[in-house]
Amino acid sequence: MAPDVPAAAIVAEAEPDDVAMLDGNTIEVAWPQTRECVTKMRKRVGTVRYRPKQQRNRFENVYLIEFERRPGTPRTAKGPRLRKTRWEKLRGRTYVVLRSAVLPKPARTQYSPEEIEAVRVRLEAGETQASIGLGIGRTKNAITGQSKRFLPGYAPLSTGDGPRVKSGVTVELTESAMLTLPEYEGTAVEVFEAVKRQAATEGVALNLETAPGERARSRAEVTVKRLLTDRKRCPQFSATGEKRVSDAQIDRGAKKYKSRKSPVYKYSPPIVTAEREPGRPSTKRVRAHTPNVGGPKKSARKTKELLAGGDRRHG
Repeated sequence: MAPDVPAAAIVAEAEPDDVAMLDGNTIEVAWPQTRECVTKMRKRVGTVRYRPKQQRNRFENVYLIEFERRPGTPRTAKGPRLRKTRWEKLRGRTYVVLRSAVLPKPARTQYSPEEIEAVRVRLEAGETQASIGLGIGRTKNAITGQSKRFLPGYAPLSTGDGPRVKSGVTVELTESAMLTLPEYEGTAVEVFEAVKRQAATEGVALNLETAPGERARSRAEVTVKRLLTDRKRCPQFSATGEKRVSDAQIDRGAKKYKSRKSPVYKYSPPIVTAEREPGRPSTKRVRAHTPNVGGPKKSARKTKELLAGGDRRHG
């Protein structure tokens, strides 16, 4: 017979999880208030606590919200107003995170499966991306990037478990492509079109599959844009401050490109000094060597010892 398992352990394993990662979030939520048989939605501020061990009438009510009372009322001295609820009930109400007990995470920190699931369920509930980021310790832009996992029309994000997929675009290929443009400058779309022409000339295969988290841009196009904007790795590419609508954008047939201007990037080739012709003497000035007739230079201490008659430490 199997050993007896305590009933408390079975209940602990079956407890609903904090799927939305709301523990420690201070939220402003529209909460119902009933007075004289009339129910109105009032905006209340409270801190959400995950309490799976609390006594409750419904098994799913694992959240305890500590609502702040209005200052100056007779019940202020009684402390916060406590309300028990669950995620299925809370997701149907409009709320926004005001503060969070979660510390901000460093940039480029990998998402855990729990965080990805929390982003998914909170986006489905209609919560804003800035509110979600504040609740789990991420920035708004980071949540915007993760939201592309669940939006229709976007390519799925890579998990990073498999081998790295390369786009085929290199810095050298981008440089040679920009040399073919007028005044070595163009928008990201114009540079990408030049890269495709240069790759066909040099026989380089580009990865034109849709990039992860993108609607239509390929891996090669995303890499070109990343090189143009990476000032630390590629200082030879710089933004001119000018914006324009290129012909390549209009040729794509999208109406949004007709009114959206893109920044212009310029390539500054390195300055190469002229090399001397073979057989001709170098024009580099060489300082004449002056021999030291008196021998190697002596230190100040050694000079004093010689003027005093030598080293007298030994008599």
